[in-house]
Amino acid sequence: MSLLVCQDLAKSFPKATGAVEVLRGVDFSLSKGEAVAIVGPSGAGKSTLLNLLGGLDRADSGTIRHEDTELDPGDLKKVTLWRRHVVGFVFQYHFLLPDFTARENLLVPVRLLGEPTEKAENRADDLLAAMDLTDRADHRPGELSGGEQQRVAVARAFMNHPAVILADEPFGNLDRDKGRRLSDLLFSLRDREGTSLVIVTHDPDLAGRADRILELTDGRLRPLQDQR
Repeated sequence: MSLLVCQDLAKSFPKATGAVEVLRGVDFSLSKGEAVAIVGPSGAGKSTLLNLLGGLDRADSGTIRHEDTELDPGDLKKVTLWRRHVVGFVFQYHFLLPDFTARENLLVPVRLLGEPTEKAENRADDLLAAMDLTDRADHRPGELSGGEQQRVAVARAFMNHPAVILADEPFGNLDRDKGRRLSDLLFSLRDREGTSLVIVTHDPDLAGRADRILELTDGRLRPLQDQR
């Protein structure tokens, strides 16, 4: 049974000259623990697809399911719960709260569900350790390097034990060496947690680490012809 399934997703955006169709009946399935990379030209709709999967935007038509639960974009409460429990996000920019320490930033998703407990604090420290950030746990974002900030963002995405991590050009702001290091840490944590990954990227090295590579072109998602 697939962990995440979307069927016949369509999305268009209004323009002065008429609607621009970005997604034209996208079908996609993701297995538990699987990593899928989505590649394609700029403007093809890759980020749009991630936003739909994460409940950040609403499709014009089509369905998205996590196991037996269908995402209902019209039910704001259920969409919020979807974002808090089903998916974790890693964006190109870290979006850390500047007045919070690294540990406190990890506890933000838990605070949305209630007050942090000792178990949650231990979870935060464990994830920071997995990102080689134990000695930076009490530092604020302004005291961290760009690579360290993004590592905190990756750790935060795992905090609530999501079924799926959605990553949109997660290392696009980092140099190649830092990007490779963070890629190693991301996939190591993915293996440990058993979390599925959907990664939008222009980086062929990062895409090559995925179990499958799909290309989004002309509004449709297809297997990349020259993948391994």
